[in-house]
Amino acid sequence: MPPISSATRDFLSYLRPLALAVAAAGCGADDRAPDPPDTGPSMTCQPGEMPLEGGGCQPAGLPPGVTAGLPPEMPCPPGELPLEGGVCQPAGVPPEACGGGFEPDGSGGCAAVLPEDACPRGQMAIPGDTGCHEVSPCGGGDYGSIPVEATTQFVNGSYPGSDSDGTREKPWRRIQEGIDSAEAGAIVAVAAGSYAEDLLVQDRPVRLWGRCPALVEVVGSGTYSTLEISSHGSASGAEVHQLSITGPGGGILVIGSSDVIVDRVWVHDTGGRGIGVQSASTPTSISVGASLIEATSDAGVFVGGSQATIESTVVRDTQPRRSDDSGVGVVLVQDPATHERAAVTIRTSLLDRNHVGALVSGSDARIESTVVRGLRPATDGPVSAGVLVTEADVPTNGRASLLLRTSLLERNDMHGVVAFGSDATIETTVVRGTQPLTDGTFGRGVSIRDRGSLTLRASLLEQNHEAGVHVVGSDATIEATVVRATQPAREGGPGRGIDVDEHATTHEPATLRLRSSLLEQNHEVGVHVVGSDATIEATVVRATQPGGAGKRGSGVVVRDTPTAKERATLALRSSLLEQNHENGALIVGARATIESTVVRGTQANGEGEAGRGVMVGLNEATNARGSLTLRTSLLEQNHEVGVGVLGSDATIEATVVRATQPPGAWTDGIGVVVEPMPDSGERGSLMLHTSLLEQNEGGGVVVISSDAAIEGTVVRATGLNRDGQFGRGIEIQKDPETHERATLSLRASVVEQNHESGVFVAGSDATIDATVVRGTQPTRDGDPGDGITVDSGGNPATVAITSTTVESNTRAGVASFGAAVVLVSSTVRCNRLDLNGRASLDGHQPFTFDGSRDNVCGCDHPVSPCPVETATLSPPERYPAIPPAPEWVTPGGDGGRAPRP
Repeated sequence: MPPISSATRDFLSYLRPLALAVAAAGCGADDRAPDPPDTGPSMTCQPGEMPLEGGGCQPAGLPPGVTAGLPPEMPCPPGELPLEGGVCQPAGVPPEACGGGFEPDGSGGCAAVLPEDACPRGQMAIPGDTGCHEVSPCGGGDYGSIPVEATTQFVNGSYPGSDSDGTREKPWRRIQEGIDSAEAGAIVAVAAGSYAEDLLVQDRPVRLWGRCPALVEVVGSGTYSTLEISSHGSASGAEVHQLSITGPGGGILVIGSSDVIVDRVWVHDTGGRGIGVQSASTPTSISVGASLIEATSDAGVFVGGSQATIESTVVRDTQPRRSDDSGVGVVLVQDPATHERAAVTIRTSLLDRNHVGALVSGSDARIESTVVRGLRPATDGPVSAGVLVTEADVPTNGRASLLLRTSLLERNDMHGVVAFGSDATIETTVVRGTQPLTDGTFGRGVSIRDRGSLTLRASLLEQNHEAGVHVVGSDATIEATVVRATQPAREGGPGRGIDVDEHATTHEPATLRLRSSLLEQNHEVGVHVVGSDATIEATVVRATQPGGAGKRGSGVVVRDTPTAKERATLALRSSLLEQNHENGALIVGARATIESTVVRGTQANGEGEAGRGVMVGLNEATNARGSLTLRTSLLEQNHEVGVGVLGSDATIEATVVRATQPPGAWTDGIGVVVEPMPDSGERGSLMLHTSLLEQNEGGGVVVISSDAAIEGTVVRATGLNRDGQFGRGIEIQKDPETHERATLSLRASVVEQNHESGVFVAGSDATIDATVVRGTQPTRDGDPGDGITVDSGGNPATVAITSTTVESNTRAGVASFGAAVVLVSSTVRCNRLDLNGRASLDGHQPFTFDGSRDNVCGCDHPVSPCPVETATLSPPERYPAIPPAPEWVTPGGDGGRAPRP
């Protein structure tokens, strides 16, 4: 037998003194007229009310001033963020926050202004451009718009003479000759032509300036980079303008030089990196503007231990050098010798059709008003992402950081943004349509792992796959963000809005802080928390769709794991869960507090099962009991069960559970169900205080082989189930297979206008004190309408009723079928039969009212002692056990088993 719960012990200690009177006398042994029943020695409120601190009484249901289940002091409705001045900002990107080159899309995001078709080779478009254009116009004459100064050196490869001196009339035929002849800071002007040479700027800065990239091409030999700027600071301030760079080696390499400018340059079809920037123990920095870096190898722009600014630039079609490499648009890494961090700012740019848009390793990146679009590879290779952020393999200073603002990441492969052991802040950004691998895995919007941290604000994540946000062994704060329509990556797979998981190897828990956000139309689970901790406030989780085989579709799921260092926890406040499927909230072996929250309209899954509001249950993998505290909340128009407790513990306070309806595969819509875990038999327990259960169907509260204490609560107007058999207010009964008894302590409550039985006790034990049970109606077939029904069913059943009123029920006030009932200081009146008793149907268990005293019965002419009728009445049927939630333990995520870069 499972251990006796505290509720059971309380019941037994209360029942024993009353049971001592069983042998004293029958009902009416004391012939004196009783005093009017009171409501208990310390009751100052009416049944269905509870005293408040400082005086006064609180009626059952939501606290005063709370009419919709949400706290009245909320400055904004769920899904909106309060701002200064009393303004409420809906979740998503505010229209005014769209970056330059973007416009509001009308659905909480921003759309980039770009041409519909891809630009041809050598042409480009950045956010804000409606058409493709050349990198730079060519202008007229040999040198177009190149500035001409007194020190300018001219280069023209088509000059026929052999007397070059760098003047316009006698230009150099090779660019390197112009560089070598130029003074520090002088312009080297290059006319149209293809120049097959490797260029080196090393002992002084020059300004290399071509007529235009379409007409001026420098083709390197492939030994090193086509253009190298290096010399421990001597070449700092060098500039490159308006030409194209190509060749079998790298494009432009900057080493140990600062303040280098690359402007309106086309770097293309190189065998190595397009632009490389390395510190070499000397401060190094570069500014790349209005340029096109196309079809380079390994990296479009590589920044090692240096600083770079990239603006109004396109980096596209970067190719891997080997089959196991990724072609990365922009790379930031620490200097391998000095561990100096790289720092890069990217603005108003397009990173397009790269395998990884940007890679940040142990460095710092700021990306603003930029579009990062991916390339679907022919075969699955190494990790791919729009932006990949990872810690460097150094003892200190290894965490990378990312600030991503006012940008769009779409159609990337595997991940929109993924961060390993690093820090990412994402604001006013759209992450959309991340694609899975061909094996049906990944496709996630944002992933944070390995004790990384994520701050995600005022953003939109939609049409990603497997998970909109995936947090593994890390910390995430998400605010004012929309996570919408996450799709399964494969048939039967998940498409979760937010997935929070402990790490599979270290078992470090993750943490989630989710506020003022909207999650809608995701698949399988809206918010999924495994072995971790989540706080959800002022958030809407809506219309989560069933996953594979039509199962699940829950709004919020939190569950414990065998490997977790601590039990998983959920704090859900001031939120709205509506139109989800199978479960509004599901707690498995975890601790959950739900306060001031609305759970509404949960639908059955694709097989017509469940549709439950809140479920809490034992985790069979860990044997951990679930724990639920549900306060000041509203659960309405859910299906099958409003609140379900399986082998776990629940406290419900000042809450309304209303209008639970039958789903397609079940005939009932029960308000609250408490029962043991089916396989282990672990008992459930319920503490129900100051709450209102009304207009449910089939049962208000059903307790099977478990323990319940109900106080200051109203259970009202329970309708008949779909079969018209049941509509009971409160029912407790033994388990039909194990015969484990249930216990009930019912105090200071009102049970009224229910059907068939107001309170039904079958093979179990109950105390009923200072309670009103009235107006019970019959079923459609005219079956009983008893106030309190006690049925032994072949097992002892005991009920002690004190200071209680049982009135105006359509059949019996109190009906005993082979049970022991003790009735003290109570009023039973205006029922067709006030007290009725008969032996159990098998005749082996007699009924008794022994020990009853000080009662009043009758209607127009009250009498005391109360007579006991022995009409041949039939006991009602037992309630069938409620099936556990379909696929009770929802499978978790990958626990951190994603490939590392």
